[in-house]
This record gives sequence, structure tokens and C-alpha cells, in this order.
Amino acid sequence: MTDTFLTMAYAIAAGSIGFALAMAVTHRGQRRDRTVFFCMALLALLAHVLGQLLVVSDAYRLAPHLVGAEFVFKMLLGPSVYFFARALVSTEKPGFGGRDWMVLLGPVLAILVTVPFASLSAEEKLALVDPATRNPDHFRIAVFTCTASLVLFLSVTAAYLVTALRLQMRHRQRMMEQFANIERRSLDWLRMILLVFAGAWLFFAIKQVLWLTGTSFPVFNILLAFTEALAIAAFGFLGVRQPDLPSRAEPRAEVAARRPILTDQRMSRTAAKLKQALQTDQLYADSTLSLRTLSDITGVTKNHISETLSQHLGINFFDFVNLHRADEAKRLLSETERNTLEIALEVGFNSRSTFNAAFKKHVGAPPSQYRAEARSARSKGLENAAH
Repeated sequence: MTDTFLTMAYAIAAGSIGFALAMAVTHRGQRRDRTVFFCMALLALLAHVLGQLLVVSDAYRLAPHLVGAEFVFKMLLGPSVYFFARALVSTEKPGFGGRDWMVLLGPVLAILVTVPFASLSAEEKLALVDPATRNPDHFRIAVFTCTASLVLFLSVTAAYLVTALRLQMRHRQRMMEQFANIERRSLDWLRMILLVFAGAWLFFAIKQVLWLTGTSFPVFNILLAFTEALAIAAFGFLGVRQPDLPSRAEPRAEVAARRPILTDQRMSRTAAKLKQALQTDQLYADSTLSLRTLSDITGVTKNHISETLSQHLGINFFDFVNLHRADEAKRLLSETERNTLEIALEVGFNSRSTFNAAFKKHVGAPPSQYRAEARSARSKGLENAAH
């Protein structure tokens, strides 16, 4: 029964990958390097999934020579995810060279590690399944190959995933310095998928260690397989739907790394001008508001705005705008009966979730709690006034 559920989970994952590959290849509008690395990541995931299917479905009895062959291709998973993330956050198509060629080191090491096991005949590999027929020397080779390949895979993949996460976080910070809404630009979905992958592969390592000790927990194995399947399906779906980011973004103002060029008085006047533009002209309500737009309206250069926000107010553009949105949302929650989605859209947010997160960050409580407390305080005020 366990193998049936495992086969179902990995079959679902394989189908999801196939669908995502078909969509990615036929999709138009993405930069070519982004599509290539996305497809490479999907193919590496497919190698992992097919390797698991080969074992859990007992198909290895028909093709024992394929057992372990996926290790070499799996070594490209971490690098391809990293290159995909790098392509997404790069405003221009990055070149491939220098240290990038180290991507081949993983597969080469995997080949060297798996050579002893690959040299076994089909009959010798099949004999390893049954303790009564296995050759002790051959079994030691299998255990060494499995352990070494697992350590190699986790080490290489972890290094590339951490690097990809750092790329995404730096990209998110750049977007927060330039835009008031970043849902379609921040690539937060990629960070969540990478974290899920990291957790799943860590538990996969635990599963392999337990297998080496002769221990197995069927429920654990099934949950792990379905978690992987869902994460793979989400990666394929969201990767295909990710809109092409602008090929040219605003240059980042490196104001934190150098001495301020504006005096405190100049920054104070600029800050007052920015606040007036948001409050009086209600620019915060524009869901497409950007640093460039605010610069054009106020007549203050983007660098001066960035420096004022960073050095004088200690805040980035994203939080500066959302702080004013949250202030207006507080008034609407207290004085009107509109639902939270209507209020969120009116003050400039694109969704309820981003509104809730920003409101809680700047106010300290979710919108629903703030409204309830505001109503309670107003009721008490009326009662006191009546008395």
C-alpha cells in the first residue's frame, strides 16, 4: 500500500513537470535565458522524480541498470535553480563564464562516485534487494554510492540554493526602493518554493539515513513524497506564470554606502515635500506609484528622494508609501463600514493579503482587530459622554 501511494505522488510530480515543460517551451514573452534555465531545473527535478518512481514502482526489476543513473542529473538541480533566479533578477541577460563552469563539477564528482555501483551487472544489482542473495561486497558498494551521492547532492544543492535565496532577497530590497507595490516583481513565490525544497530534501536525507539503518516509517515517506509533489507542481505552475520582469529597471541609488550629499536642512525640506505630496495629493492611492513617478511629480531627483528616505527618515520607498496608506486605512476602518478589501484597493494596495501584512507591520495589529478595538473605544467614549 505504501508503494502505491508513493507511486501516485511521484507520478503526479512527473505529470506536473511534463505539463510545465510543455507550457514553458510554447510560451512566448519570456527572455530566452530565463526559459532555458527554468526548463533545466524542471528536467533535473524530472530526473529525481523518475529515479524515485523507478524504485517505488518496482520498475527497477525491468531496468536495473538505470538505478542510480539519476544522481548525475540531479547534481544540476541546484545550479539550474540558481541560474534561473539570476536570470529573473538580472535586468540584462547575464553572460555565462568564469565560475559558472563550476556547475560541471557536481556531475563529474557524481559520475566518479557512482562508477563502482554502475559497474555491477544487472543480476548483481537485483540480488542486492534480498538480504538472502546479496553479496556483502556489492552491498557495501551500494551503501557507499548512496551515502556519497546523497552528501554530494545536499552539499552542492544547498550552496546554490542559499546563493539563489540571497539573490532574491537583494532583488526584493531593490524593488522596495523603487515601487510601492511589489507583488509581481519581488519573486516571493520563488523564495517560498526554495525553502520548501530545502526542507523536503533535508527530510529526504533523513529518510535515506533511516533506510541505511534498516528503519522505515511509511507515513513519513508518503508525506514527504506528496510534499515534494506539491512543491514541484507549485514551482512549475508559478514559474510558467511568472511575468517577464522589465529588461531595464531603475538604477539603484547607493545612498547607504557613501556619505550624504544633502544637508540635514535640505533633507528635512525634501521630506516635508514628499509627505505633502502623499498626504495632500493622495499619491499613495495610486497602485502603480513608483520612485520615478514621485520624482516627476515633486521635481526632486530619484537619488535625492532615496537619500532623504534612507538617511533622514530611515525608511525605504515601499514602506514610506505604505505607511501613509495604513494611516488612511485606519481612518476608513474607524469611520466607515466598508469591507477590508474595498479599503485596501482604495488606499492603493492590490490585494487583501498585502494590505493585511503592511497594515499589521505599521499599525501593530491586523485590520480586523484594529476596527474592533476602534469600535469598542468609540462605544466606550459614547457611554462615558452619556453618563
